[in-house]
Amino acid sequence: MAELYKLDNTVKHYAWGSSSLLPALIGTANPSGEPWAELWMGVHPGGPSKTKVQDKIIPLSELTELPFLLKFLAAESPLSIQAHPNITQAQEGFERENRAGLPAAERNYQDPNHKPEIVCALTPFTAMAGFRETTETDRLLSLVNGTEGLRSFLKEGYRSFLSALFDLNKEERKALTLSILQTVETVVAAGPAADKNSPAALIRLCGEFAKTYPNDPGILSPLYLNVIELEPFEGIFIPAGILHAYVRGFALECMANSDNVLRGGLTPKHIDLKELFSILNFEPFKPELLKPVPRSPGCYSYAPAALCREFTLYLLKGTKVELTVPEKGIAAVFEGAASVAVAETRTADIEAAKKQNGGQKVFLLNRGESAFIGRRQGEERLIFSGSDTFTLFAALAQE
Repeated sequence: MAELYKLDNTVKHYAWGSSSLLPALIGTANPSGEPWAELWMGVHPGGPSKTKVQDKIIPLSELTELPFLLKFLAAESPLSIQAHPNITQAQEGFERENRAGLPAAERNYQDPNHKPEIVCALTPFTAMAGFRETTETDRLLSLVNGTEGLRSFLKEGYRSFLSALFDLNKEERKALTLSILQTVETVVAAGPAADKNSPAALIRLCGEFAKTYPNDPGILSPLYLNVIELEPFEGIFIPAGILHAYVRGFALECMANSDNVLRGGLTPKHIDLKELFSILNFEPFKPELLKPVPRSPGCYSYAPAALCREFTLYLLKGTKVELTVPEKGIAAVFEGAASVAVAETRTADIEAAKKQNGGQKVFLLNRGESAFIGRRQGEERLIFSGSDTFTLFAALAQE
């Protein structure tokens, strides 16, 4: 019968993280107010989960391989504008930087894998992803004084536009920041914007970026990237080469097992524009809004295999939900608590499964806890149950 292993996961304390969302999720205090940005669940060497096997604590990577990385992500302020390579670009870049002996802080490629990803909102969540149509970007830029030169490059496409934007000298960047802040003052004087995607709301967002990252070319990004407002349990899929950034909110991310990030603004971290431009898709693109699709009572999925070959992401809600897909993966509880068991179809209830397994392969997952689930055989299925309604996510490998 398939094995179940409770996980001890790695927290990443990036500066953009929230001091409250992740601590509240896992039920711990954060008296120092340190930012908690991401909770990693998986086998990536940058933050592998741990588990107990025969009273010994080991990295999950010693027990299994997983083609994906699952994360809870809590953004108090914007993440860097970024894009991810495709598999060929990642392999070539990783080998090239290995030969050059680059230290981690100067690398674009931390591993030889691509990083297609799904982000699913847990609270109202703001993201930016994909270039707008150039006519729309031109109209929005026209609201900001001093952007006439940039708009002329936009006529040649986004490669020319971004090249001109990042080529601005120090004084020109200061002038752009000042112009954004002055435009914000005009917008504020006109009153609140009801629509979060109205020109006024987008200008306000530029103003927020200008205050956090003054003189950074990325402060204009809400005018050339699609700003997407996700409601809880809505998601988007980000393929390779798509420029994007997550602005604020709490979300669950599932991606191929990689940490390859090429940045293009709103960050003090390493930026390599030449390499970023070599992987970018410069065509207008707006991600499709993903909503959970019913598969069985209480069980929903987000992405068909056509979107990503590494994983499928499931949402489970209810007091008793079965998951019959046999692939191995990770289950993580977002709300409530759920016992998890592996049972055969002929097994009538959880208690019978407990007796069959001596209590060792059935355990309770509380809010914020997660477990690795081995591949099931034959008629085996997963049963999640709780005394009250629970919400959990399961990322299962595509075999």
